[in-house]
Amino acid sequence: MNTTKTVSIVFYKGSGTLAEKLVRLWTKSPFSHCEFGRSDGLYHSNDRFRFISRTHTLDINTTDWEVCKIELPSEIVDRVEHRQLRKNGTSYDWIGIVFSQVFRVGLHDKKRWFCSKSNADDLAYAYRLMARSRSPRYESFLTVLEPIRQYHPHELSPSDLFTLIRAMEQIQERYFVRVNVPQTRG
Repeated sequence: MNTTKTVSIVFYKGSGTLAEKLVRLWTKSPFSHCEFGRSDGLYHSNDRFRFISRTHTLDINTTDWEVCKIELPSEIVDRVEHRQLRKNGTSYDWIGIVFSQVFRVGLHDKKRWFCSKSNADDLAYAYRLMARSRSPRYESFLTVLEPIRQYHPHELSPSDLFTLIRAMEQIQERYFVRVNVPQTRG
């Protein structure tokens, strides 16, 4: 039985702190933070105030958050979400922020996270799981996630990830409408 789960990536556009305003200024974007909306209703990312990876509840309102949704196979979502729990408690990737976001030389700590790096890594992990399986039933999902392969997670700011996720949503909409529309005889 092929079942799917919906995950979301939500992007913070509320008033925010001084640091968040600086992120927006630097990235020329309305977004300063993002979270991975899990299928269980919790959110995973780096806490934007304590700078530590965690899974928690979050009140999402459309005034302060922009919501993007992606449909993935249930078993893949389960593995991504299990992996997220192992990220909990890890420290903030300050090296990545400075040397991948500010100076853009690509240096980062492979065991530490900032919000967009963690969220992009989760999507890239989902892609790798499906690609390695070589199962034809994942073909449409691989097509949707294909844009994530063009980047290393540490290269993406919340703004960059938002643009990428919106493109994935459009691919998902076009692909699944085209695949699921019954053929008519004329």
